[in-house]
Amino acid sequence: MRAVKNLVFIALMIMGGFSPANSQTWQELTSGTSYILYDISFPPGQNDVGYAAGMQYTNNSNGVVIKTADGGDTWTTLLGGAGNSLDGIEVVSFISPDTGFIAGWNDYFARTTDGGTSWTTMTVGSGNWYFHDLDFWDSNNGIAVAALNAGGDAIYVTSDGGDTWTTATGISQNVQDVAYADATTLYAVGSDEKISKSTDGGLTWSQIYSGTPTYYFFGVDFIDDFGVVGGEDGNMFSTTDEGNNWSSYSTGYENLYGVHVFNSDSAYIGGTDENIYKTTDSGSNWTMEYNGSGSSTIYKIKYTQNKTGFACGSQGYIIRMEAPLTADFTADNTTTCTGSTVNFTDLSTGAVSWS
Repeated sequence: MRAVKNLVFIALMIMGGFSPANSQTWQELTSGTSYILYDISFPPGQNDVGYAAGMQYTNNSNGVVIKTADGGDTWTTLLGGAGNSLDGIEVVSFISPDTGFIAGWNDYFARTTDGGTSWTTMTVGSGNWYFHDLDFWDSNNGIAVAALNAGGDAIYVTSDGGDTWTTATGISQNVQDVAYADATTLYAVGSDEKISKSTDGGLTWSQIYSGTPTYYFFGVDFIDDFGVVGGEDGNMFSTTDEGNNWSSYSTGYENLYGVHVFNSDSAYIGGTDENIYKTTDSGSNWTMEYNGSGSSTIYKIKYTQNKTGFACGSQGYIIRMEAPLTADFTADNTTTCTGSTVNFTDLSTGAVSWS
């Protein structure tokens, strides 16, 4: 009779020079461009391949798309840039390392299926002046937002990976940003501090909040019931009940564009002066996590699969916060006989060696 063993696992990861103080700091990267980077996208399920896009000036100017294949260490220009001609790009969204979309001024909308080597232009809706938001929930379901030549904004919805798009109804506001809370629930923010909500995947919308006229909300992000909104004068709004009630906090002087909800109680907001604020109590209190130099503006904050953070902004600005060091292993069998095989799966993040 072979002995039965209960396995207890202790994972110890050794990382040269590691300390809690230097594991969670923002580091400025070399993007290779001085253009305004309005958006950044790291496809799901991986941490190395990412794309950023923008344009030379703030209004209808030469565009650029850049790519990293090594987690942000180096970036190469895929489209546009100095000496090249490309419509201004405001949004980029990739649903896999190879397949993604870019969109921007003069009704420009394009797709790649080979990691940015080639692009095919697409027609999404009609009467568009420029696109200024683009996001996918999964490989099939996504939304695009465009400012119209006739005034106002339109939201377009796809359920087939971008092959076809349907115009949403019920939007009666200028839209600056849209975010998924789950597969069917979305929120849109924009002018007059208005917030709208959809519960059918973005096809129909209704307004749920209206604040100070002439003031703007710039950014929004959600996970389930918890959502955060950034706006003018350092205004940060948060909800923990799907937008039924909102609490506010203000720094008093900044414009806050980049919003990322990390989990059910933690979120980040960034904007002018390169400052990034963090909450760990669902928006009740905010503290400055990163005090920038003040020379750039942060427009987007995104995270990769292993929780490495990226923020992008003006003057080709990209900063990165390395993933936290976490030991995490699973085994396919924790009660086994002597001589049997146990298969381990490494789910650790931020490690460079194991002992």
